[in-house]
Amino acid sequence: MEAVARVRLIETTARLLQTQGFHNTGLNQIVAESAAPKGSLYHYFPGGKVDLAVAAIDHSARVTAQRLGELCMTQPSALPGLTAVIDHFIAEFESSAFQKGCPIATVTLEQAALDDALQAACARAYALWQQGLQAWLGALKVPNAAHLAEHLLVLIEGAMLLSRAQRDCAPLRRVRSGLPLLLNLSGSAS
Repeated sequence: MEAVARVRLIETTARLLQTQGFHNTGLNQIVAESAAPKGSLYHYFPGGKVDLAVAAIDHSARVTAQRLGELCMTQPSALPGLTAVIDHFIAEFESSAFQKGCPIATVTLEQAALDDALQAACARAYALWQQGLQAWLGALKVPNAAHLAEHLLVLIEGAMLLSRAQRDCAPLRRVRSGLPLLLNLSGSAS
């Protein structure tokens, strides 16, 4: 039963960090929305909010990596796979009035320079996604997979940031429309 409370705390925190960021997410709100006993928060996360946020970032990183992997693996080549990933983020933004998007970008921007544990969790998340992209592109025999994976992560993250700031998915759509050129420049015909 206690493990259920831990999972609810992590999942609730992950959702709130994605939509509100670290500073706007309070422990009382997390406890209330997770319906977990308040004592379980400090039992499972003795370091308080930072420990819980690290667990939530790690959770979000894994869930996002799995979802993006599922989107890519169902496609025959790099272009439709990457298009599916970008379409996923467009749908997240549009269905949530631009509240959703990258599950860790807000925390990264708010806290990475201020807290070593949160910075390390954010760095692990981005590394996981980049390595996943690289492995998938490599399996497709896309040339320069490591270099391309980093560029794609930077382009998609930047486009998500601009899309959220503008409350318009045009930046993501422009990245999507530029994928054929980017893939051709990398040496891939896909």
